[in-house]
Amino acid sequence: MFGNLWHKTWNAMNYIYGAMMLRSTLRLRQFKNKHNGGRCFVIGNGPSLRHEDLRMLAGETTFACNSLIKLFDEIPFKPTYYFAQDNHIILDNKEYIEKLDTVRFVKAHYASRYHIPGVTYYKMLFPKHPIGFSDNMANVVYSGQTVTYSMIQFAAYMGFKEIYLIGVDCNYSKDNSVITADSYFDKRLFNASRPYAAPEVDTNLLAFARAKEVCDKKGVNIYNATRGGKLEIFPRVDFDSLF
Repeated sequence: MFGNLWHKTWNAMNYIYGAMMLRSTLRLRQFKNKHNGGRCFVIGNGPSLRHEDLRMLAGETTFACNSLIKLFDEIPFKPTYYFAQDNHIILDNKEYIEKLDTVRFVKAHYASRYHIPGVTYYKMLFPKHPIGFSDNMANVVYSGQTVTYSMIQFAAYMGFKEIYLIGVDCNYSKDNSVITADSYFDKRLFNASRPYAAPEVDTNLLAFARAKEVCDKKGVNIYNATRGGKLEIFPRVDFDSLF
């Protein structure tokens, strides 16, 4: 009972914050089918990712997230779209997010704590069973307990017909309930002073299965171009063969 009440309260707060973000809602509507028929790359930060992979993505439409933002000054790579939705990650990287000169999407919940000028906020709901897949980002984005799932929903909303995942290993090195530096392709993405809680992999997999189900019906193809990892829900393709 407490769990259901907690989720209802959390979801209600998301809508309250979202209602305050009219400007963001109007922006989100402008992304509908913006890239109709194109291809994009959704980038995770898993250990299989390579720095040279990011260099190869120059000129492609890319979705990047979380602490990868710390490396943008060193790597000749800037994503088309950047995402952050974990509260701790947003607060830890607020300075980087403020300075990033690209389109930035940030979860609206707790926006008053980390108000960042110029970002586009999105409203998020957290139902677990069944997990939703949004076809209207201006209305709601479903969690799936991973920002990768949010990026996939955005990619489908923007009209992409080919979505390639890279660095989405779905495999984490853990120490008790938190992930370790070995979960990242670059150890500098690890926050030793405040390591992040280990993702709910079972929920992640349910979300990815939902994404495949919905996107298959829409004629949107999701491929896993990750070099290794444990995500087998999407058909695999060789990353290097795409260029």
